[in-house]
Amino acid sequence: MRGVTLVRALGLVSLLAAFVGAGPVTPEAAWLLERVRTLAAPEMEGRASGTAGGERAARYVAREMQRLGLRPGGDGGDWQQAFTVPTGTRLGDANSLGVIAPGPRALALGRDFEPLTVSAEGRQEAELVFAGYGITAPDLGWDDYAGLDARGRIVMLLEHEPRRADPAGPFRQPDAYHYTERSHKIINAREHGALAVLLVVSGSALPSLAGHAQSQGLLVAAVTPAVADVLLAPAGVGLGAATRAIDTARAPRSFAVPGSRIALEVSLVRERARAGNVVGILPGRDARLGEEAVVVGAHYDHLGRGGQGSLAPEATGRVHPGADDNASGVAAMLGLARAFSQAGGASRTLVFVAFAGEEMGLLGSAHYVRRPAHPLERTVLMLNLDMVGRWRERTLYVSGVDSGTGLRALVQSQAGGLTLRMRGDPYGPSDHSSFYAAGRPVLFLFTGAHADYHRPTDTWDRIDGGALAEVTAFAARVVEAVASAGTPPAYARVAAPAASSGRASGYGPFFGVVPEFGEGERPGVRVGGVRAGSPADRAGVRQGDVIVAFGGLTVRTLEDFTFALRGRRPGDRVAVTVLREGAERRLEAVLEERR
Repeated sequence: MRGVTLVRALGLVSLLAAFVGAGPVTPEAAWLLERVRTLAAPEMEGRASGTAGGERAARYVAREMQRLGLRPGGDGGDWQQAFTVPTGTRLGDANSLGVIAPGPRALALGRDFEPLTVSAEGRQEAELVFAGYGITAPDLGWDDYAGLDARGRIVMLLEHEPRRADPAGPFRQPDAYHYTERSHKIINAREHGALAVLLVVSGSALPSLAGHAQSQGLLVAAVTPAVADVLLAPAGVGLGAATRAIDTARAPRSFAVPGSRIALEVSLVRERARAGNVVGILPGRDARLGEEAVVVGAHYDHLGRGGQGSLAPEATGRVHPGADDNASGVAAMLGLARAFSQAGGASRTLVFVAFAGEEMGLLGSAHYVRRPAHPLERTVLMLNLDMVGRWRERTLYVSGVDSGTGLRALVQSQAGGLTLRMRGDPYGPSDHSSFYAAGRPVLFLFTGAHADYHRPTDTWDRIDGGALAEVTAFAARVVEAVASAGTPPAYARVAAPAASSGRASGYGPFFGVVPEFGEGERPGVRVGGVRAGSPADRAGVRQGDVIVAFGGLTVRTLEDFTFALRGRRPGDRVAVTVLREGAERRLEAVLEERR
């Protein structure tokens, strides 16, 4: 044991001593800003993956890597690693809504109803029931399905929540807002046995069939209030009266529509397109250490013309330039490539990756760890740059410092004049999470959120060139230290953070899995990582498991899992069914307060 301790101590000294001399010279602010301006230019059209603008950005990054002297690390000697991404949904050939009884009546697609992207495909014909706002919230004493049999029926639901205009309404609480989400209402209807959902929009305009989403396992369409009046007529009540009855009573007022027979048919085409990570390699100059690699990554995709993911819904159709998110990170990554290339490389191999599909759920980094350009088991660190162009008070946030032995001390030693806010937790909503889940140490550099995030106002002229240059220089010092160290950081499992003393968040209790994003080959949520010491860890959930049921609820999508978790409380004992190596396994977990 003492020998192992000594080796580790010597390794840490090696890490801290590795950075000697001036090291690679990183570009000045003007050089970095020019790359940001190019990537955030109007002709890049917001760089959405699977679009012409996204491909244009990929080709630009590849040209820069080639000009800087890197070797292509993509498929077949190319610069890109190709994969497909969902890009949208369009109507298929058969979409209809009609009244079968009492008295036949056809309704018009696009005027009276519109399928939603979360809909399954097929045809259902059944009795109609009105389930109010479609909310089941035991903690608030509200259940629109109490006394209503929705099994085998088509359910009509209202948008929003009861007493919406009342500031004291029960659903105005921060931890209750999720009950008003469309996904909650649709999944709740499915779990109550509904065959289809007709969601009544609050105005006369139907939502457009835009974006992409996985099927929620039942037919779903939006209808106008005028159509709702027609469909509810056999019950002798209109939509307005049904809504007022709920708000006046301050309690659910659901009912069946006797003698009704409704037919809904939905046909959708889910479109996909090619996207690609851009990969450049700078071989290591040390005969032994060169067999190992440091990955430096930044996602180059953004939101295109808004819509799904945008925080400016009124700006759908306008280019979201994504200057800070994440042209800044790509510029820094290219700056590091230039610096190390001009310095003749590093002792270890450096792999520079511009990821696609990050905004869709870390799709590019998930693809890379499945098909790495350099063997993953010989990758000693992944450093991720995401939104590094706008800081406050020279503060840089560095996450993942406990994901590898010695990393915390190494990062602090390279701070220079920067104020570092270090976080041990290696998980987060960016591409480094894919690498940590695959067993690699990671660091995540981030200068903080701002009011232009995911909006058309995230433009290149708002980037702080000085901040970007200093972050790039700091990153170079860290990469040089790790790339030159005799003993690299060893992967370390980071325990789940201690439970907070405050109120649990609206996302439900704590379970402790990190989902693998993207659409799988079959329903369920694939586990990308399990937090050490978490309820999931103690229950025996493993990386690679596919969760198909949680607490008695079917799990088809990530939204299903979120729905199931939010409906539970800390201390609840829940059954969890996972698929592992083709076989179902039934586990049991005790949930904790969210951390």
